[in-house]
Amino acid sequence: MNKWSQPDAAQGIDDEAAEAYVQRSYGDWSAQDQRVLEQRLAGDAAYAAAFRRVEEASRALDRHAQAPEFELHRAQAIQQLRAPDVHRPGASTRLRPRRWWVAGIAASLLMAVMAWQLSPYGYRPGGYPTGIGERRVVELDDRSRIVLDAATVLRVDYSDEARMIRLEQGQAQFFVAKDPGRPFSVLAGSQSIVALGTVFTVEHVGSQVRVAMMEGRVAVLSGPVAPARMLQAPARAEDAVEAVNEQAPIELVAGQGLKVERAGARPVVAKADLEASTAWLEGRIVLRSETLGDAVQRLNRYSSTRIEITDSALAGHRISGVFEAGDAEAFVGAIERYLPVAVERGDGNTFRLHLR
Repeated sequence: MNKWSQPDAAQGIDDEAAEAYVQRSYGDWSAQDQRVLEQRLAGDAAYAAAFRRVEEASRALDRHAQAPEFELHRAQAIQQLRAPDVHRPGASTRLRPRRWWVAGIAASLLMAVMAWQLSPYGYRPGGYPTGIGERRVVELDDRSRIVLDAATVLRVDYSDEARMIRLEQGQAQFFVAKDPGRPFSVLAGSQSIVALGTVFTVEHVGSQVRVAMMEGRVAVLSGPVAPARMLQAPARAEDAVEAVNEQAPIELVAGQGLKVERAGARPVVAKADLEASTAWLEGRIVLRSETLGDAVQRLNRYSSTRIEITDSALAGHRISGVFEAGDAEAFVGAIERYLPVAVERGDGNTFRLHLR
């Protein structure tokens, strides 16, 4: 068992839960760490209740993520966690973080959230945005988990009948907790992805939507769907693949993918490129014969240095490669070497690309 998850007489249980939550959200976190946490949650009711309290405080913070007061607290917490003297699993006890500091930050965040809720400014309930280059993990009330990529906006609307997520822009990976009585759907653009319990990614950029399946199965339908229709899906995957009517449900199983093209076509990919679909989780962008225009849209989500294309013909050139998310300069350098591109380095943080 990792040291951060062991009971400690000198540490309150709320402090323990706060430390584990912050470590999972912003620090190094492995599959073993997750298993240890789940065992603790299952076997210790008091700890599970404390962990839920921390999650609720964090969700409240997420609702106000754009407010300067909260960004300051978040930046302080992340800086402290990533400092050289912070404990990592397996490190000696003398490197253990100052739990009083973690608890103090958690308490101050909770108090600030309460004050903001009572203020006249209000907030958008259920909204979870990320900024340029930011990634965030969101825990929902039903223990579903969402990993949000950079420059992503999604909204959560849970009811007794259904769990509805609207991915307004960006990219996210969904770990859906099973609840047959309340189907889980993600609305991205013109498509609804409906799941009962599964793991999948959805990317929504411009008018395009991409879905990649890691586990389980989903049904993809056109437009928003009522809870009753969420449970309707093709009986066989073969029927789903053959469904060419835009309004027909399409079923995807583990290993498959789907891309909604600008013209509205929805081809199913029998063997999805899961490496490319999940590379962003490791800070990489994998391009497989993508148009330069689409590639630039992706790159611009990760860096304040903007890339602009001034020629539509250039935007249609196709490129492949693996790039570091956020390294706009390296990407532009590679494009300059392999395409007929002239680069204008404008004032500030802008690269403008022209056909030579």
